[in-house]
Amino acid sequence: MKNPRRVVAFALVASTLLPLALRAQSVEQGIQLFDAKKYVEAREVLLLHGQGDASAAFYLGRIEMENGDGAKAVEWFEGAVRMNPKSAVYYDWLGRAYATQAQNVSLFKAPFLARKAKDALETGLALDPDNLDVRDDLVRYYAGAPGFVGGSKEKAGAMVLEIKKRNAYRGSLAAANLCAGQKDISCAERELTEMVTSYPDSAAVYASLAVLYTTLKQFDKAFVVLDKRLRAKPNEPMTLYQAGRTASLSGQNLDWGEKALKTYLANPAPDRGPAPAHVHYRLGTIYEQKGEKDLAREEYRTALQLNPKHKEAQKALAGLK
Repeated sequence: MKNPRRVVAFALVASTLLPLALRAQSVEQGIQLFDAKKYVEAREVLLLHGQGDASAAFYLGRIEMENGDGAKAVEWFEGAVRMNPKSAVYYDWLGRAYATQAQNVSLFKAPFLARKAKDALETGLALDPDNLDVRDDLVRYYAGAPGFVGGSKEKAGAMVLEIKKRNAYRGSLAAANLCAGQKDISCAERELTEMVTSYPDSAAVYASLAVLYTTLKQFDKAFVVLDKRLRAKPNEPMTLYQAGRTASLSGQNLDWGEKALKTYLANPAPDRGPAPAHVHYRLGTIYEQKGEKDLAREEYRTALQLNPKHKEAQKALAGLK
């Protein structure tokens, strides 16, 4: 005969462990949905656990960053670091969220948020000095922030050198981005063209060079870079997206850009890259420029189904006559 006390004890333990197991499983499901860029569905799952699970709070913050809502992202990331104050990654994203929020507040409040961004990033660096994402973000902060909130061109340059010590490839990209941020275009172009030779298999290098040319409205140069890369790597997601983006921004090579974005959408979503909502938005802008307004409207609506807070798609759809 079974011991009644042992049966009761087992039942109590099981009743405690089962909710924990279900919660862990559900959070993991939410993360999987996030990785698949299904942000609406991921948010529904993760909201059930965001107040008590650091990982769930972190990914809810990531979703709000995708939505462009820095204030809500800050709330979730602050919760994540309270629950897990040893994560450099959480502090890194908290710093990014403060910086995003600072872009949409009054001039009086912006310096306060900028300092919080700096403090969060530097806390992340102290937790993990080898975290290159934190160091990259500090380069951008030091280079872009005014001196009274901790900006420093010297600190930015020194941080680039620290990145190069740890990873020559990431350091070269950081150097190119720093040059571009300082409007030293010849320096940025030199760094990136050298990287094309040194790292011929890197999609990020080609994409960065194309973005530089697009920013300068040197669209012909951007198309040459992207066309060359796509001839060698016809299904490379990052390059396909940049081809579509450049077409949409320039109004040139629209058929080529349309094909590139459709190919991007037809393949599995990459680990890194724009969310499908933004790709549909870009495709809508191409259709609009081609005069195919019904198709443009359909793409904008698809973007909003995937991300109801997509401001560009909202504005484009409202302005489509």
